[in-house]
Amino acid sequence: MPAVTELTRALAYAAEAHANQRRKGAAQEPYINHLIEVLDLVARTTGGDDTELLIAALLHDVIEDTPRSVDDLRQAFGARVAGIVVENSDDMSLPKDERRRHRIAAMAAKSEAARMVKIADVISNLRAVVVSPPAGWGSDRKLGYLDGCRHLVDAGRGVNAALEALFDQTAHDVECAIRDQAAFEIEGHAVAVRHLENAVGQQVHILYLPNTGCRPLTEEDVDSFCATLGHVFPSVTVQRADAMFEGRRRQILLARVRTDSTDAIVAMAQRLCIAFDQRFVGVEVDGRYVRIYADDTA
Repeated sequence: MPAVTELTRALAYAAEAHANQRRKGAAQEPYINHLIEVLDLVARTTGGDDTELLIAALLHDVIEDTPRSVDDLRQAFGARVAGIVVENSDDMSLPKDERRRHRIAAMAAKSEAARMVKIADVISNLRAVVVSPPAGWGSDRKLGYLDGCRHLVDAGRGVNAALEALFDQTAHDVECAIRDQAAFEIEGHAVAVRHLENAVGQQVHILYLPNTGCRPLTEEDVDSFCATLGHVFPSVTVQRADAMFEGRRRQILLARVRTDSTDAIVAMAQRLCIAFDQRFVGVEVDGRYVRIYADDTA
């Protein structure tokens, strides 16, 4: 099968697997934008001759973030592609800090192909931290993430000089944008920065528990929802509702919360994700909607 046909088949596979996912930043871009960016970075810094490497770059999150299995990927695109993706898939059962430590410790032992994909992934994620950061990320959080990215890439250097130079330039530009609030450019092109806005004055935030498991909600669920919210907010309005999501009608829970603190809302959304085993919890502020994830790593 021609290389371009294999690549377009992989693109269709990625689009289907990640169809209902969005980036965790304020702009909520379709997740496939990130995958295509990683593909583009790998293609341009390697010459684009290794089709399996390009497919692995495009599908690097498909095992970690979707129901697709290693066997699914191996059957669709072969053992090498599956192996590269496995090398770049975290064990999501581990706590976040432990996953980060393991990611850095394992970097040097990865194959050259897997290291190139990971460096491209990091470049894309660093750009996103400036252009469309996750809700609630302040300067210290962004700089801490940048520091972790530098340690990770340093552990895997020596695989592709062009890709590593692009990371170094990106890291420099990201640090300047964060510390000095400088304009941010991607390879010479200025980009707009998006944030979850929180205007002056107390706002009403709406939290959506989306029932991603699509199960019947019980009175115990409502009680637990109220109790979790009540630990933080003195006054909350809670209601049941029906919603259409991923093509299915399901019961959901809504909470309307008055607060001046967007950070408190983000923290509560993450807490609800964990307490109710949700992939994400929706937050609406002034008619603008974002998804908040328990693991809000960019």
